[in-house]
Amino acid sequence: MVLGDGVRRDVARVSEDERVRLREAFQQLDTSKYTFPDGVTYWDKQEEVHKGAHAAGQDVHGGPAFLPWHRELVDRLEGLLRRVDPDLSLHYWDWTTDPRVSGVGRAALFTTTFMGSASGDIGEPFPDFETTEPGSHTKVWRNLAAGPPVVADLDNVAFGLGIALDDTILTVADQLPREQQYTAMDAVLQGSHNYIHSRYIRGTIANPHFSFHDPFVFLLHSNVDRLWARWQKAPGHAWRLDPDQVYGTPGTQPASSVNAPLQPWAGGADGHVRPWSNGEDPMDPPLAKTAKDPTIVEPPQYDR
Repeated sequence: MVLGDGVRRDVARVSEDERVRLREAFQQLDTSKYTFPDGVTYWDKQEEVHKGAHAAGQDVHGGPAFLPWHRELVDRLEGLLRRVDPDLSLHYWDWTTDPRVSGVGRAALFTTTFMGSASGDIGEPFPDFETTEPGSHTKVWRNLAAGPPVVADLDNVAFGLGIALDDTILTVADQLPREQQYTAMDAVLQGSHNYIHSRYIRGTIANPHFSFHDPFVFLLHSNVDRLWARWQKAPGHAWRLDPDQVYGTPGTQPASSVNAPLQPWAGGADGHVRPWSNGEDPMDPPLAKTAKDPTIVEPPQYDR
């Protein structure tokens, strides 16, 4: 493993030094040193982005733009982390493992030196990470279910009652016509993702409108993106890297969200989130692009 090679890896398997640097970069993004012209820190802006997409009518959950929209979000956050520490990559949590448990070659993730508590307020090392969700919680909090995530059959995965194993996600649609494969794979991947949010980690992450207050959500979504990337790069399926083919039928429908500018980065009266609406940040100018843009269709590099 080479720090700075741009590869996203299982975060439980990278060096302790790299995890510390990743944690420190998350912390730095929430300081006055990293603040947009509208007074919002780079970190707090992530939740504004998530809410702004909903406000703009983007189907960031449930529709075919789920995977490309979150890839753009994760890629942008990785870019912000690299402003703090250029050698960092946004690694992923392998959701077939219990993030509280260490093992041979694996570190526990929910600790006071990396991602905070698995139960109750997040605490150290992010004691000041706030949440705006209604109710009694003002800080990011979690309520992990016992044990590792549940592996379920496809019917239960569809209802967000468990995860599918990686190989199932990667092959579940292979026997379908090409134009139907993305939708079928996406349904299993989204169902697994939904279970992790609402039934496994719970707490702040359980609510899609507030989940991006918790830094762990980006390790979760890096894993979602890893699985989509593996599906795209499966041997014998080069067409899945073609912007005009990867989304199948949704990609051929003019009204589909994969053919609409991804919000809120594209600006506009309903979807803009400062500073992208007027180019206040010269390193991140306003850019309207759809899910078919090559920067979205071509996946990042993962270790597996």
